[in-house]
Amino acid sequence: MKVTCRPAVLGQALQVVSRAISSRTTLPILNNILIETTSEGLALTATNLEIGIRKVVPAEVAVEGSTTAPARLLTDFVGTLPDDDLEMTLDPSTQSLGLRCARFDTHIKCIEAEEFPPGPRPDEGDKLEVALDDLVGAVEQTQMAASTDEARPVLTGVLVMVQGGNLTLAATDGHRLAVRKLAAAAPSELEASLIVPARALAELARVLKGEPGKVEVIISKARNQVFFRAGSSELTSRLIDGKYPNYAQVIPSKSSTKVKVSTSELTQTVRAVSLFARDSANVIRVKAQAGALTLSATTNEVGDSKAEMAADVDGSDIQIAFNARYVLDALGVIGEDEVELLFDGPLSPGLMRPPGKEHYQYVIMPVRVAMS
Repeated sequence: MKVTCRPAVLGQALQVVSRAISSRTTLPILNNILIETTSEGLALTATNLEIGIRKVVPAEVAVEGSTTAPARLLTDFVGTLPDDDLEMTLDPSTQSLGLRCARFDTHIKCIEAEEFPPGPRPDEGDKLEVALDDLVGAVEQTQMAASTDEARPVLTGVLVMVQGGNLTLAATDGHRLAVRKLAAAAPSELEASLIVPARALAELARVLKGEPGKVEVIISKARNQVFFRAGSSELTSRLIDGKYPNYAQVIPSKSSTKVKVSTSELTQTVRAVSLFARDSANVIRVKAQAGALTLSATTNEVGDSKAEMAADVDGSDIQIAFNARYVLDALGVIGEDEVELLFDGPLSPGLMRPPGKEHYQYVIMPVRVAMS
């Protein structure tokens, strides 16, 4: 194998691909990145057998070949090189990879490519197409609501439902629920329900960054793998086996109080007031009455904070309490200048959404506290 490429481009791709590598693997080969020449350049692949990431970088291929190199060493070393042409040459008999760039002449010990576990190929299965920005945005708006508790594996994933031209993403950890709907180009008869690990979806934006506008989503025939492909980048993930809870029954169907308020002002206010809730389970109290929304938090040993802001309040007055972090998570991704809060009494779940729209809904369970 003999190839020439630019260290800056290679370094960036190595950093992204390395994110699929687990720090807890017992198989030495999984600490390596598969490097192989293709007609488009140099393909880099890494996996932890759950998630796989593949990127192709532009390169001049003089001699074809493949090997696997230690991910961390190669990534760190390439990241320090000057932006001069980097020539990589493999000695097949010793599996030694020579790297020559400017004043550097380096050799890295590699393992044969045949040792690398063969990954599933995304050529067969059901396909749909989604706009890249829409999909990345939908993932951002939902995956933070997935659980991190491995005791309930199903909740550590994001439910991805395909119904013809509609795609719905939903995630919940039992305390909050995020649901996002978006359009997709798919066969009208295609129906699928997949649970994709939130960890895998969290990498999507990084892996597909800079690629052209459409993502091809491919569901394997066996319904145990999903592939996301855009341009020369690809993310593969195993699916979580199990039945996702019926989340739709949690979404409030009616409300007795509707509040419309500036997203940036509410974010700033919650962030400030919640500093006084850090030692008391992060609970902030919300009070809505004609024309105003009041937020407050108290911790006996620390002190208290209260802030009143102008708001468009429609319906009956209400006092309710929430975990501040859950509120901030939603405000950070809502993507609109204003946010609508809907309540139906102090013990019913609250609903946050962009005003008058239903493509994104974020439900938070209230916290029971004594109200002043």
